[in-house]
Amino acid sequence: MTSSSFARTVGLSLSSGILFALAACSSQSIKLIHPQSGATAECSGSVFAIGTSIADGMVGGCARAYEERGYVALDRLRPAERDDLERRGLLPKN
Repeated sequence: MTSSSFARTVGLSLSSGILFALAACSSQSIKLIHPQSGATAECSGSVFAIGTSIADGMVGGCARAYEERGYVALDRLRPAERDDLERRGLLPKN
């Protein structure tokens, strides 16, 4: 094996290792609720890719579609909305 082919093999191995280290399994999930009706929805996505932006984009697009219809992410409910939903027994249990 010549030194140039050895260097090429080492370079390829290092490049592969770096890409493998950057690859990740990403799972995102957002729970939403409609403050007036109490209807719930969940947007989730799981992907195996370099970075996590693909799953973020999938979930974000789903959540935006529900938010356009009046749904709110559970963690962004205003205190008055949360109190009203709890009083009516519509807030889902975690």
